[in-house]
Amino acid sequence: MASIKRRRGKYHVVYYYLNEDGEKKQKWESFDTEAEAKHRKAEIEYKQGSRTFIAPSKTTVAAFLEDFVSLYGTKKWSPSTY
Repeated sequence: MASIKRRRGKYHVVYYYLNEDGEKKQKWESFDTEAEAKHRKAEIEYKQGSRTFIAPSKTTVAAFLEDFVSLYGTKKWSPSTY
């Protein structure tokens, strides 16, 4: 489950998740308003409860595009788009 903490005038949503290796990790996300933090907390708890939660990662745009093109480009795009 997630929790909301206030530090230095910002609201932080703190939660735990399992990474790709199955290790338990803690994540902090910052928001300017309490309403934004509550909305994100509810979203995280809902997705974790329904087992559809994917933790944010630091993938570069180049790596993302490489994976995206390899998955969708060759199968769904016309040769001129590819």
